[in-house]
Amino acid sequence: MFYGLKRDEIVLMSVVGTLLCLGLLMVFNASSIKAFNAYGQSSHYLLRQLIFAILGGAALFLCARFDYHWWSKLTLPLVVVSIGLLVLVLVPGFGVNIKGATRWIKTPLFNLQVSEFCKLSFVIYLSVYLAKREGQLGDFKRDFLPPWIILGVVIVLLMLEPDFGSSVVLGALTFVLLFVAGARLKHLAILLAIGAAGVAVAIAGRGYRMDRVTSFLDVGGKGVSYQLKQSLIAYGAGGVQGVGAGNSVQKQLYLPEAYTDFIVAVWGEEFGFVGVIVLVVLIAALLWIGLKISRSAPDRLGSILAFGLTLFLVLQMTINFWVTLGLLPTKGLTFPFLSYGGSSLCVSLAAVGVLLNVSRQTR
Repeated sequence: MFYGLKRDEIVLMSVVGTLLCLGLLMVFNASSIKAFNAYGQSSHYLLRQLIFAILGGAALFLCARFDYHWWSKLTLPLVVVSIGLLVLVLVPGFGVNIKGATRWIKTPLFNLQVSEFCKLSFVIYLSVYLAKREGQLGDFKRDFLPPWIILGVVIVLLMLEPDFGSSVVLGALTFVLLFVAGARLKHLAILLAIGAAGVAVAIAGRGYRMDRVTSFLDVGGKGVSYQLKQSLIAYGAGGVQGVGAGNSVQKQLYLPEAYTDFIVAVWGEEFGFVGVIVLVVLIAALLWIGLKISRSAPDRLGSILAFGLTLFLVLQMTINFWVTLGLLPTKGLTFPFLSYGGSSLCVSLAAVGVLLNVSRQTR
């Protein structure tokens, strides 16, 4: 399985493979009751996730074989296609509305969540942009502002879906990548203030967003905070060692998103504090090996790209984890490799493929 891979690549594939296997088991575990009630087959979501894993594995293989330097020539098409898809999903007849959000385009195989493809495309675009401007981020209008303009267009389209979580992830990724690439702190401070004001306006403009922001401070009763309340009950029931694999009570239709956004809560209930520590170790291992690949990359593009993709995965894991613990408002973000979702899984595995390619070109 690991023939021909270097040590860093073996570690990366081991961590991702472990998360993926745990994810498949947990998707079946957390979704079987809902799947049986809805489709008469308890393995419905597992079978779909297996198909997504195969497609994602193919994407990983192709990206691992594709020289990452060629992404420099594909950034414009990626950005154009991403923005085009974000526009298309808002067109009546193309976009699929699920639970009040129009984030998906229906395809013959599955519903494509456009924002997932867009996030990966933007990380690649920004990495290429910053790699070409080594030591040239001093001019605000010429060098610093262009990626923020594109990001602004993307975020406006995302907010129309609405997809607040992806907007936050992209904003945070852009800020950190620009900081690491050497952007001036004064410029970053200006845009941080503008971004904070934009977030405040976006939250105040929609009542349900304000409810989400405040619900993690008050988890009593039904309504917006109901999911968070059930999530915390799951963690509390898990204790130190958990209630045992397959014995979760919250997955029995108490926790609405048990196999997607809140799958980590089911994990915490069944495997307790020990299981949560295992998950934290896996996240830390992914961060460590990703940063190691970034530091060892043969050039600036490889270094920034590896750092950006690692942050792309780890940031979403961390946000999702913190949301289930009530440390952040609910965002609608999945846990890469663990949560159910075809678009997220395929894109996450593709990102790992690019990371592998950077590592393979390291001397």
